[in-house]
Amino acid sequence: MYLEFLPEGSIDHPLLIFSPSVPGEAEQLYQALRGIISVSETLVDIHALPFISPVDGCKLSAQAGEQNLGAVLLDTKNHFNWKLTRQSWKDVLGLLYPFTLQDRHDDRYTRYQWLDETSNISVLISTRHRRW
Repeated sequence: MYLEFLPEGSIDHPLLIFSPSVPGEAEQLYQALRGIISVSETLVDIHALPFISPVDGCKLSAQAGEQNLGAVLLDTKNHFNWKLTRQSWKDVLGLLYPFTLQDRHDDRYTRYQWLDETSNISVLISTRHRRW
């Protein structure tokens, strides 16, 4: 699964985009993020997951917190922290879940879903990845 930051990704916001490159990667992302909604795990370094291929060194950490801050740029141009409440993470998982059902959609069509638009950086999953 590719992870890419597009500073001029849309008219309204810069974008962080997940785009699966092989079947099953959306399911792996879903399972990795499920840990955040438990009380035992509060941080997942998404960019370090074995199935993630960061584009241009993009780094993204997902974190549970007491407030919804969304995706926030940290100290470098491609390093982000995505911080939401546990309830908001449940909502993100609900939006991500349909992408885990590989047999239920037609791959001829591009599908996408906004996962979070809390901050000025939006997070999106798309079934079509760019040609890098």
